[in-house]
Amino acid sequence: MPGRLLLLAIATAVFAWIAIDLTRVAGSVSSVWIANGIVVGVLLFVPTRAWRWFIAAGWIGEFVARMLHGDALVPSVGNSLANVLEIACIAGAIRVRVPDITDASRLLTLAFTATTSTLVACAISALLAASINALRGGASFGEVFLTWYTAHVIGMVIVATLVVVARREGRWIIGRPGRHVDYALCMGALIGVCAVVFMQERLPLLFLVFVPLMLVVFRHGFAGVVGATVIIAVMSGVATALETGPFALVSGASLLQRTLLLQLFVAATCMLAFPVATGLSERRRLAVRYRTLADFSRDLVVRMSAEGAPSYVSPAIRHVLGYEPEEFLRARWDLVNPEDIPEASAAFQRIAATGVSEPVTFRILHKAGYEIWVEVAAERVESGDPDSPWELVASARDISKRMQALAALDESQSRLRAVADNMPALIVHIDAEERYTFINAYYERLFGRKPDELLGRTIREARGEEAYDEWAPFIHRALEGQEQKFEREPSGSSAGRYLQSHFVPDNAPDGSNRGFYALTFDITPLKEAEQALAKLARVDTLTGLGNRRQFDERLEHAIARSRRQGTPLVLMSLDLDKFKAINDTHGHPAGDAVLQAFAERLTACVRDVDVVARLGGDEFVVLIEDARAVEDAEVVVGKILAVSQAPVVFEGAALSFGASIGIAFVLQAASANALIALADKALYEAKAAGRNTWRVIED
Repeated sequence: MPGRLLLLAIATAVFAWIAIDLTRVAGSVSSVWIANGIVVGVLLFVPTRAWRWFIAAGWIGEFVARMLHGDALVPSVGNSLANVLEIACIAGAIRVRVPDITDASRLLTLAFTATTSTLVACAISALLAASINALRGGASFGEVFLTWYTAHVIGMVIVATLVVVARREGRWIIGRPGRHVDYALCMGALIGVCAVVFMQERLPLLFLVFVPLMLVVFRHGFAGVVGATVIIAVMSGVATALETGPFALVSGASLLQRTLLLQLFVAATCMLAFPVATGLSERRRLAVRYRTLADFSRDLVVRMSAEGAPSYVSPAIRHVLGYEPEEFLRARWDLVNPEDIPEASAAFQRIAATGVSEPVTFRILHKAGYEIWVEVAAERVESGDPDSPWELVASARDISKRMQALAALDESQSRLRAVADNMPALIVHIDAEERYTFINAYYERLFGRKPDELLGRTIREARGEEAYDEWAPFIHRALEGQEQKFEREPSGSSAGRYLQSHFVPDNAPDGSNRGFYALTFDITPLKEAEQALAKLARVDTLTGLGNRRQFDERLEHAIARSRRQGTPLVLMSLDLDKFKAINDTHGHPAGDAVLQAFAERLTACVRDVDVVARLGGDEFVVLIEDARAVEDAEVVVGKILAVSQAPVVFEGAALSFGASIGIAFVLQAASANALIALADKALYEAKAAGRNTWRVIED
């Protein structure tokens, strides 16, 4: 770093001494000042922590130049400090706003910050310098202020920019590779025009300079601006110093006045060239960025006119379709699958007409001979051409794998749907808002309604209040994440069938509930089988009467009712007389025929509400709950004995039998066993009395 500091001090001293010696009018300040621009340009490329050393080197160089030129100590120190303040303000403002001046994306911010800070800082330093000069009794305050201000602004704009561009561009300051000749020709044209303008004093031809200046700016950007402004400043400065050129046409003007005119001209040149160069640089940067995005994107980018003629096709077409961009610089509907053309064409026409973008999907022929699926996102944009006010910018990507996955998914869903529709169960999905989102075909077989009638509707809307109220507790618990399993009796909501439902919560990966699945099975055959088995367990298969189990159950219930209501009970115990002789003589089939006949006659003698059961063998019982007196039971007994007198004909033989009956009449039974024992006791008494008769015991 010491070598760089020494070099900066020497450069500052040399250019400061030249400016003081050649451009300073007695009693005033220099009309050209480039030393500050050199220091600022250097500061922008060194770390902020090292600034104090570089600023000190610049100040020492300037101070030495002033002392060598014979300036007084106090004004030398004052002017040097004014320059230090100017340098610090400009460099500091740029460092704060644009820490990295090589960042092309901050170019506009850099230009604005540099211009603003230069105008303000130079005004402050000019104010200080003019005040110091006024205190010394030199030239007028206004003259010094204006001279200093214009000299420092122009020097800062030209030289600081030259240093920055030289650091950024390096050897490309004289033109980019392959454009050195063009750069030299443009500069030669500028020098030739400047020679014509400034080496004569007959015509005011300053405006001619701007033509080659703009040519250089448009063709070479900042490198051209810096070179061109330096050439213009040097040649116009030399001409003014030699009292020739357009400024000499101003009659009676002093050297100072002509110098101020020169400064204004150079300032106008800079104000014209630098904003144009900045705008062009930003535009080129954005154009390169967008072109790079388009050229290296894996998506195909196409820009086409309103008539459908492409004006740009990105190189990604090689990857997407296998063609060269040049092969697609015309509409290629011939490659689109004919089945997809109407829909795709209509979509592009809608986008063109409405300006509303929408995805367009179609099949197109790859150069290798196979079709691929592409998805195109098109946007209508302003073209800037009055004859064609808009154009389409479209990006296309190969979605063949996605479409294959979707096709596989559709096939899988179709298979799953087929499986679900052929399942012997109702499969339903209910979302968190209790709406049907899926119903398989079994619903129509079970309820006779199309599943589509329910989709999108809530359970309450689709099935009614009564059904919803019945299922609501299970629905709410399922939506809370609890599995539910329940059965439904035959009703209108169950199509008159026994149904078993299983609600399984549908939980998302994050744990939130999305509804539930309902699996419902028709268990009517199972229930009917259970009922048949239950009936077989409680019915005597030979006679169809209740068996001992059914009798015991009904007896317990009858005793409980009798106790609650305070009503008497009648229990009859019956045995068939001569039944053993019939079995022994005619065989068991004959005995079975007698038992069946007696069961029918016995049932006919009592009411439907009375209980008739066969306990086994030839033992029967009759239970009557609402007999008011024992005489009511005796009436029934008389009927039974009467029907027992008629023989049963079996295979031509008349089989005669009788019945012995024991009657227990109780106002309140102690227990079922006690009541049965009382009836059995009465039966034994009837048999002892000679059979085919009855006896009653009251309690």
